[in-house]
Amino acid sequence: MRRRSRRRASPWRRLARHTPALELGARLGVNGFVILAAAASLNRLVPHLQGQVEQLETARHALDQAQTANTRLRSDFDRYFDPAQTGRVIQEQTGYRVPSERQVVWTD
Repeated sequence: MRRRSRRRASPWRRLARHTPALELGARLGVNGFVILAAAASLNRLVPHLQGQVEQLETARHALDQAQTANTRLRSDFDRYFDPAQTGRVIQEQTGYRVPSERQVVWTD
């Protein structure tokens, strides 16, 4: 009787049995690395974002102040160059009164 010798499995066949586990391990490792890189990037970006938000709030506050000043200056400009109010503005600025104008004081 002849014995059949058992053939030794090739290294590739042995590796083939472990391929799914190796592939899963590689995927988990790569995904873990990507997660760490994303977390590190977010950790660096959040303070930058907070700084930009503070700058935006400062700019908005300055814009509100500038708009308020612009509105006030525009109304003053319109008033000073309005021909209908020229006499009144001159009286306010200089105290000038028209000679024909008389001050009336009412008494009881």
